[in-house]
Amino acid sequence: MRLGLQKLGWDEGRDYIVRARFANLDTQLLPALLDQLLQEGIDVLVAYGAATRVVPVAQRSVPVVFSFSGDPVAAGYVRSMAKPGINATGNSQLMWELVGKRIQLLREIAPRAKRTLVVQSPDHPGETEERTRTQSAAGQLGLELMVRPVRDRATLETALAEGAASGCDSMLCFTDSVTIANRRIIADHARRLRVPAVFPRREFCEAGGLVSYGPNVPALISHLARFIEQIAAGVPAGDIPVEWPTVIETVINNRTATEIGVRIPLNVMARADELID
Repeated sequence: MRLGLQKLGWDEGRDYIVRARFANLDTQLLPALLDQLLQEGIDVLVAYGAATRVVPVAQRSVPVVFSFSGDPVAAGYVRSMAKPGINATGNSQLMWELVGKRIQLLREIAPRAKRTLVVQSPDHPGETEERTRTQSAAGQLGLELMVRPVRDRATLETALAEGAASGCDSMLCFTDSVTIANRRIIADHARRLRVPAVFPRREFCEAGGLVSYGPNVPALISHLARFIEQIAAGVPAGDIPVEWPTVIETVINNRTATEIGVRIPLNVMARADELID
């Protein structure tokens, strides 16, 4: 976000000051952290990921700019994408719209796969829609899903163990604070068991995951600066349309593919935006 503001010519300390608070994966801390920021007299609240839970409350007091992996309308953050109508705007990472493509990608790289472990946080807003669409897409391609909810590292490790014991031969995971924080554990598990896995963000591939398909999230966060600029110029947040990602990228970790013995089809390789060797 700082980089985005810098590109707009804003200088930190001269044009703006950042007051940051981090919940360290404990969402119960968010209301207290929000209160602290409001007491400090912030002009705009920026909320990302799991922290977007504070949007409905925060927008009563201050304009909110968010980046959210789920559907902000279904989550109640805005009334519509084109006309938010309330004191919040930002961008959606479109994760629930991309699940069908991820299932297709998994089928391309693992044509013999039959049972897929899916790990996801049930506490993540928008998870229900993403899970429903994943199940529908998997059914059409003949994949049986074993969905396991995870809320922390302990439940994640239990879910991974259950998937291995049940003979899951492939893996998917959703984007949420738990899976992102534990992406290396998830990627290491899939690599150790030589299980093809498709992930929603490039960070999983950078941690050793096989393939990812999704938006470039750092670019989305950087783009939040333009929402801040408009609000600073006096435009009400509720009048600024929520935006979709403009770039969806495919990242392939060649080193992991070689290690687990998966041959990535040439047509998939041709679509890759980045290859990690």
